[in-house]
Formats: sequence, structure tokens, C-alpha cells
Amino acid sequence: MTLAAHLAALNAKTLAWIAEDPDNRWAGLYVEDLAHWAEIGVLTVRDFQRYELQSLVWEMYKDVTGIRPRHMDFDSMTLEDLQCEVDYLDREMQASIEREAEWDRQEEEYRLEQEAERAAWLAEQPEPIDYVACKHQDGWL
Repeated sequence: MTLAAHLAALNAKTLAWIAEDPDNRWAGLYVEDLAHWAEIGVLTVRDFQRYELQSLVWEMYKDVTGIRPRHMDFDSMTLEDLQCEVDYLDREMQASIEREAEWDRQEEEYRLEQEAERAAWLAEQPEPIDYVACKHQDGWL
């Protein structure tokens, strides 16, 4: 399959997905101008796949670690290496999401515990004293 056909197929798939629910779906399309892709060194479908994986690693690495992977030698990595890196970063992102959900759950549990302790403490407090009423005796005031 040529790069032009591959890009057209991807765009057609995206447009079909949008057409299923046009009021709630939108997406960007790939540029189909081959001169654009040639400028960045993408000439074949394999080059395109490599470009996509590199872009994905670049963005996911930042999301997972907070820094860009400037130390990575993308040129020496195979498609399989890049895919392994994407898979690893995906697992790390999922683990991070799970840790954050657990943290939120524990935080909510702690908040409820604190509210219960405060309610119990307030229930144990003596009734406020009305000093005027307790000092009032008939004839004194």
C-alpha cells in the first residue's frame, strides 16, 4: 500500500467514525499532501508508522515522567522497540491512574472519618449555659 492510499484510508475511517454520531464526535484528519510528509522524511507507510510511534512516545513519556525523552536515540530504535516503549508507557499511565484513584479514595475516606470524629466530638460537648437564665431567681431581677 502506498503512503497516499494509507493516509486516505485512515482519513476515511475517521470520517466514518464521525458520521456515526456527528453531533458528539469530531477528530482531526491527516494531511494527504505527500510533499508535506516528504519534508519531514516520511516517504513510506513504514516511515509513517515510525513517525506516529515516535510522536506517541514523545508525548506519553512527558505525561508519565514530566520530562521530554531527549535522551532517547529514536534513530537507532526499531518499530518493535518503539512499540515496546509505547506499551510500557501505557502500562505506567494506567498504573498512575490507578494510584491516583486509590489516593482519591483514601482521601475521601479520611475526610469522612474526620467529619464523623468532629460530629462525635460536638455531640459530647455540654449544652451551652445561659448564664442570665441560671442566675435568675424570682425577685433578683
